[in-house]
Amino acid sequence: MGALNFFKSPARTPARFPAGSYTVDRSGGMVVSTLPGDFSAAHMGAISQLVLATLQSARELGVPLAEITVHYAGLQIRARDLAGGAIIFLTPREF
Repeated sequence: MGALNFFKSPARTPARFPAGSYTVDRSGGMVVSTLPGDFSAAHMGAISQLVLATLQSARELGVPLAEITVHYAGLQIRARDLAGGAIIFLTPREF
């Protein structure tokens, strides 16, 4: 048996992005979610507010959007307008 090394930290794997969707009402309140329970409510709130603000700005400019898609290196965010609210899909991207 080899000697134990108490100073060596265990190998960590990178955190994976969540997969699922959630629906918010026009004020950003959560209606339903299929995301894992450990996904941050603060992150969901931040994404929701940006999506709702974007959809509202587009309506005010007379260019209503039906869907928004944002591609990040490891995550795709897709959102659809629901008469003031939105359904938001989070999809991890494979490398």
